[in-house]
Amino acid sequence: MNKNTVNEKSIENKFKDLNIANKDLSIIILAAGKGKRMKSDLPKVLHKICFRPIIYYVLSNAYKLNPKNVFTVVGFGRDVLQQYIEENFKDCISVLQEEQLGTAHAVLSVEKHKKVLGKEVLIIAGDMPLLSYETLLKTLKFKHENNLNAVLVTAIAENPYGYGRIIKNNEGCVLKIVEETDASPKEKAIKEVNSSIYCFDTDILFNYLKRISAQNAQSEFYLTDIIELISAEKKYSIKSYIIDNFYEVEGVNDRLQLSKLEKKLQRKINEKLMLSGVTIRDPDTVYIDIEAEIGKDTIIEPFCFISGKTKIGNNCVIGPFTQINESIIGNKTNINKSFIQGSTIGNFNNIGPTSYIRPGTVTGDNVKIGACCEIKKSIISSNSKVPHLSYIGDAEVGSNVNVGAATVTCNYDGFFKNKTIIEDNVFIGSDTMLVAPVKIGKNAITAAGSVISEDVPQDSLAIERTKQVNIVQGAIKFREKKKNQKDNLNK
Repeated sequence: MNKNTVNEKSIENKFKDLNIANKDLSIIILAAGKGKRMKSDLPKVLHKICFRPIIYYVLSNAYKLNPKNVFTVVGFGRDVLQQYIEENFKDCISVLQEEQLGTAHAVLSVEKHKKVLGKEVLIIAGDMPLLSYETLLKTLKFKHENNLNAVLVTAIAENPYGYGRIIKNNEGCVLKIVEETDASPKEKAIKEVNSSIYCFDTDILFNYLKRISAQNAQSEFYLTDIIELISAEKKYSIKSYIIDNFYEVEGVNDRLQLSKLEKKLQRKINEKLMLSGVTIRDPDTVYIDIEAEIGKDTIIEPFCFISGKTKIGNNCVIGPFTQINESIIGNKTNINKSFIQGSTIGNFNNIGPTSYIRPGTVTGDNVKIGACCEIKKSIISSNSKVPHLSYIGDAEVGSNVNVGAATVTCNYDGFFKNKTIIEDNVFIGSDTMLVAPVKIGKNAITAAGSVISEDVPQDSLAIERTKQVNIVQGAIKFREKKKNQKDNLNK
């Protein structure tokens, strides 16, 4: 179990280390549910949209608010979820909800950390990937400007079926939230619906959480019930902040909704890039990570997938059918139907089609890596070419080098990876096997079809071949021999 979940003392120390004493906002993200309709062994919030888990988007926006602290309530699949949080949002504190007894119960599980909470608490459902930072910021501003004790984010739904309806008095204060099954015909006609995003004064929140009853069909403690409890006493002011875009508060309950929201996020990311000067020929077929950066006048062809913190320069052509992950691509580089992962590609490169550039590869400017090549953890210096059908692994290739077709650096001896060094101005003949560790000196040449297992000095020509023997009428004799063998087998 995560040490942050059980060690109260370590949590207090962690907060001290963060130097957060002057901040007044705490954020609680609810992510303990199983998401039964996902039909998955993976927690719902770890399912991915545009290459990243749903909860990534929620946590990223939460931290943009610069809060005092952020808690994520975990339950189903807690080990894998806590691991993701620790690796990607190290300041976030995971809080375990031992039993999933409803949203109010989930929030109440954070009460043991009340002494380190800010004066107000923002509660967000963990399955809203399209919820924007701007909406959260406006919600807090609305609460402060109207001197409210609580605010709930709502939206106008054209089809409000299934959502809790917002019931208000004549002054616009929220009286309660009525669920679909309990709503009267008049209440069902209300189109303002609950989003499951709330901001409360901290003391009020925890005082009223304890009064919520589980007398309902599911025997669970619902956070929605707190609104009616608070408003009934008429001591505190509660209003709703109505957002413009309903899609922001749409949650993910099944894989159909996951796909639907991914399409919306895909379109949002692509439109932002296109408005910044990037050409995306077919936005419906291109998926780009929200953290990717692409320069102006770059063209993204159909069926491209650009993930991770990839940076692509200006005036590039990417695709079609290209995948780029966690890589840097220089200016005016063309990549055609290839896969680039964890690499740094220089300016004016031409790569592909159907080449695989593996992690750790670095290329200089004016480099060509042609059709059906694989480059692994290698440096290819400026003005060098690996035109086609070659494997270059664990190598350092100098400038102005030409690597002939079907060349292989034999870098693995069964136990260790070994380095090949090819210095400047070398010509490697086609079908050369470079048995590492080996070094080819400047201006050297290897003859086609050679197996080079020893270093080649500068300006040398290396030839390693057996002597060719031509047998007169040997082809006729060979065919007759094989025909006789075949005839004997058929008898």
